[in-house]
Amino acid sequence: MPSFSEPIVAISLTANGRQGVTLFAPPWEDSDGEEWQGFLGDGAKIVLLGTSEELKSWLADNPEHDLSDHPAWEAFVAQGSKALEPTDEAQYDFDAVYEWAAGDADPVIVSELGDTVDIAARIAESCEDGALRSLLNNTREYALLVEGETSYHGKDGEAEWTKLGDVIASSWERALNRIETWLRWEGSSSVPLDDTNDRDDSNDGTDHRDDEGTARA
Repeated sequence: MPSFSEPIVAISLTANGRQGVTLFAPPWEDSDGEEWQGFLGDGAKIVLLGTSEELKSWLADNPEHDLSDHPAWEAFVAQGSKALEPTDEAQYDFDAVYEWAAGDADPVIVSELGDTVDIAARIAESCEDGALRSLLNNTREYALLVEGETSYHGKDGEAEWTKLGDVIASSWERALNRIETWLRWEGSSSVPLDDTNDRDDSNDGTDHRDDEGTARA
């Protein structure tokens, strides 16, 4: 699904109302020929920061982390702050999965849904979560989605899309709960998005008053 052209990329994850930036290293081979893939982590969990600037500060304060021994790490750091900004294609919203699956099988939606399930499977693989890996890799509908070669149009395609929606409705909450156990929200990413938006609205300088001139919260 996602085509990662760089050895280390910045990505954005959204889960359970929180959004954060982290780093992902697509599969690479070490000097012994063994294949690895992984995320920026502290040895136990994937670390997410609220902004690329926060991520930059965290990396400066924590030189030892799960990607520090990656063969391309020094070259990645040399790219500077720009490399810490996720592209539009590197935004993965686990919370949006239900909404996407409940809508029409638009090609853009199908692609975003497939990419999001794929990154979830990569979390399962990197964190050695057998339960999550089994759920995503061994469920036919998820596997077909990630392969990206299934058409969800026409009579048969619409039937497949319905089956996928049913699987998501019955199992995605379990997947999301497993994903959440591997995420460590740091900095402003620890604040739910709704709380952040409410705070921004309260500080926008607007005098919110009703018709009687009473200030509203």
